[in-house]
Amino acid sequence: MTKRKIGVGVVGCGEIAQLMHLPIIKELPELEIAALCDLSRQVVDSLGDAYGVAGRYTDHRDLINDPAVDVVVICTYDHGPIIEDVIAAGKHFTVEKPLAFTAEEAAPLIEKAKARGIIGLVGYMKLYDPGYVLGIERMASIEALKQIHVHNFAGRFDRYQGLYTQVRGTDVDPASLAAGREAADARIEASLGADHAGYKNLYLMLLMLGSHNLAVLRGAFGVAESVEYAKAIDPNHIFALLNFANGVPCVFEVSFGAQYEWWDEWIAAYGKHDEVRVDFQNPYVRNTAATVTIREPRGNGPSEVVVPGKPDTAFRQQWLHFIDCLHNGAAPRTSLEGGLEDLKLAQAIIRALPPSPKEVK
Repeated sequence: MTKRKIGVGVVGCGEIAQLMHLPIIKELPELEIAALCDLSRQVVDSLGDAYGVAGRYTDHRDLINDPAVDVVVICTYDHGPIIEDVIAAGKHFTVEKPLAFTAEEAAPLIEKAKARGIIGLVGYMKLYDPGYVLGIERMASIEALKQIHVHNFAGRFDRYQGLYTQVRGTDVDPASLAAGREAADARIEASLGADHAGYKNLYLMLLMLGSHNLAVLRGAFGVAESVEYAKAIDPNHIFALLNFANGVPCVFEVSFGAQYEWWDEWIAAYGKHDEVRVDFQNPYVRNTAATVTIREPRGNGPSEVVVPGKPDTAFRQQWLHFIDCLHNGAAPRTSLEGGLEDLKLAQAIIRALPPSPKEVK
């Protein structure tokens, strides 16, 4: 018997929804776009017309309660309050990273989802990248792991944003958007504490850009045991030294704003005899995958092999996995619990910085 299509409600129809989620949902035969929600009526109507979607809302609660919506994908700025409403409605969901702005907000959501039997998946699409999957399999075979290095200076987003046509609304009150961000800022500052509230912008950069790197690091080597050192190079650049099992150190560096004409993001592992590095591609380019570079002895000399990942879009693989979770009961690879661990580590990195009573400019 053919299974009924899964009705997906999309909350937040901005860039990542338009560039990745909506086209992929439309392409996959197991899914259908059941409803759209955005603060901008212009955006909702334009995308609704383009994708032939009848359910169009500007309040996420109306979308959640639409009987045609089986699952919800959350692509807004502030995720926690929407997740809470989705769980209360008894619907499964996938949420763009981060799970929430703070660990204190995220922990109760996990307990509520468990109590209701809700499947929740955090949108760490890099963990579904075929090259990354290949790379961490190879890293697992490294003898006597000596050090880990995670690096993300990103690059120019605008070069790749221009590859797509995006719909932008002009009908949302800027004051209401500012009020929402100020409320989120207040929660973040309270969580970081008085001595570190001044690092709010750096913490947000770590969540918005660096959370992917926290996730791929955890996916490869588990949860870090401690933060040995951290330094704020500037409000968009953080450097940290983490400690993993058996005293293995990890150099962790994330920076936003580099105007590179290439994408500069990788994770590397160094062992007694070999090195393995995974280089990620720009996330806005579809049907590309990370490459794996392996350096090891060959005979009496060195060898270097570059293995390309199978061409695919990590977002597509993420959706296929979510379908597997819904239809077959697979355990979410990017679980809510993992998202909580990443928030805890992000907070620990910030708290390892010297006290900063004033906002870092």
